Amino acid sequence: MERKALLLLLAAAAFVLVSVPSVLFNNAIKKYFSFVGHWSVANIKPSRTGVIPPVRSRAERPVEPPQPELRFAKFSIKISGAKEVKIAGDFNKWNPEALSLVQKDGKTWEALVPLPPGKYKYLCRIDGQDVLDPLNPDTDLEAGRKVSVLTVK
Repeated sequence: MERKALLLLLAAAAFVLVSVPSVLFNNAIKKYFSFVGHWSVANIKPSRTGVIPPVRSRAERPVEPPQPELRFAKFSIKISGAKEVKIAGDFNKWNPEALSLVQKDGKTWEALVPLPPGKYKYLCRIDGQDVLDPLNPDTDLEAGRKVSVLTVK
């Protein structure tokens, strides 16, 4: 008999432990969502009136010039013993700080630059010295100095 009483007591305690928090949780949920039962659209007033712009047909829209398609131009220089290699050209307003090449192995420095098709003049700056690209034989004159030329197709 003691065992039955103990089991009944444990069952009652478990029932109380489960039901009391669930009742409290149920009341909290009802209180939290109480606004749903009293929802009135009239209470919602916009802060300003919205105006939809007039719709224009495609024929009335201004014609935008087509954007040039970009290609990835690869700058690659093989030089041993360099600590820093940069590129200055007409595509970055001759600013050597704008494009630094990354060293791939002991001698190769590379960078990929998105450029529209065309001809671009540039110089390599290797450890502070402006030099022509040793791997590109195409050259031209820019402001009285000889520069390398890259053709992006």
